Amino acid sequence: MSDFMLNDKHIGQKIFEIEEERVITIKTRIVAEDRDKAFEKYLSCTDTIKCEEHDCKDNGSDVINHYAKDYGGYKDTKQVGEVVKERDFPDDDEDDSYSVKASYETTI
Repeated sequence: MSDFMLNDKHIGQKIFEIEEERVITIKTRIVAEDRDKAFEKYLSCTDTIKCEEHDCKDNGSDVINHYAKDYGGYKDTKQVGEVVKERDFPDDDEDDSYSVKASYETTI
């Protein structure tokens, strides 16, 4: 997880979290003698093609991607914190140095 690169222009702004849920359905067709061998071929196939921005198993021979569909949507946007100016040495009245930080302690 990355940290924000914050500076004075961010002080007082809020931090939001956008939640996205995605489900992908991939259908792969395999030529094999029986169900177990088909599953073994599927598991051992390392060749892929891009379909719906995902790597789907496909060796161009006996394991092929038949269908891929990515279903998704944005679930929620909520405030989870804010950007604050925090004194580096709060007990030192002569040191005015401060840092700009993300604060997630705010009750929202």
